[in-house]
Amino acid sequence: MISDHDELQRRNRDWWEANPMTYDWARTLHLQPGTPEFYAAIDERFFRSSAPFGHPDYPRQPPFARQIYYPALRGKRVLEIGCGAGAMAAAFARQSALISAIDITQTAVDFTRRRFEILGLGGDIRPMDAEHLQFPDEHFDHVWSWGVIHHSAAIEAIIAEIHRVLKPGGKAQVMIYHRHSLRNWILAAWGQGILRGRFLTTPYDEILRGVTDGYIARHVSVADGRKLFAAFSAVRTELTDLADLSFIPGNVQVEKYLVGRVIPVALKRRLDNWIMRYFGWFLYIEAVK
Repeated sequence: MISDHDELQRRNRDWWEANPMTYDWARTLHLQPGTPEFYAAIDERFFRSSAPFGHPDYPRQPPFARQIYYPALRGKRVLEIGCGAGAMAAAFARQSALISAIDITQTAVDFTRRRFEILGLGGDIRPMDAEHLQFPDEHFDHVWSWGVIHHSAAIEAIIAEIHRVLKPGGKAQVMIYHRHSLRNWILAAWGQGILRGRFLTTPYDEILRGVTDGYIARHVSVADGRKLFAAFSAVRTELTDLADLSFIPGNVQVEKYLVGRVIPVALKRRLDNWIMRYFGWFLYIEAVK
C-alpha cells in the first residue's frame, strides 16, 4: 500500500467521490439522487440495517435512540464526522441540536446540503478533512461518527482532533471496523487467505481491505480501540454488526426456508444477536473527555 500520507488521502478522497455512501453497493436503487424519494430509500436501508443495535422500535424511534439521548443535545453543538448523504445530520437537526456536519468529499456535502434544503433544516455543512478540523478548541458538546474514521490515512490524528474540539465532559460516539469479527474470519481469513491461497503472498491487512468498502479500510481490535482513545477520561466499547448476516455460509437459505418453519424466529434472533455482540464487525466506542 502507498506510504505517502498525502497521496494516500487523495486516493481515499477520490474513491469516496466516485462511490458515495448511499447504501447501494449492488446498484439496485433506481431513483434520482437528491430527491425526497432517494433520501427516504437510502435512509430505510441504513436505519433498518442498524435497527437491532440502535433503534429496535424503528421507525417510531429516532435513529440510534439507544445510544443518543437527544433531549440532552437540544441547543448543544454537535459535530458529525463523515456525513455521507446526511441521514444522521438531519436526525440531530430534527432533534434541535446545533449540527455541524463535515465530509472529506464534496459529493457528500452536496447530498447533505440538498437534504437540509428539502427538509427546511439548518446546519453548518462543509467539506473538511477530519485529520485537520477547522474548529476552535473545546467547541463541541458531542461528536458522532459512524463507520468513517477507519477510512482515513491517519486515524490517530482524527481522534486527537476529536479530543481537542470536545468540551470537558463532552462525549464522542464512534464506530470503527473490528478486526477479530466473524465476518472477517469467514470472508478474509478463510475465503481469501486460505481457500484462495492469498496468505502465501498477501498481508492480512491488505486482504481485509479487499473485502470491504473504501480505498483505505483499517480494522482494529477492542484493545487497540481503547488505546486509540486513551486520552479520554472514560471509554466504553460494544460490538455489533449489520442486521444482515448473509456472509455466514447458509444463512440466507436458513432465513428463507427454515426460520419461522423449523427454527423459531426468536431463537434465530437471539443467535444473530449473540454473534453480533461477541464477534461483530462494528466496534462501537463511547469516549468521554
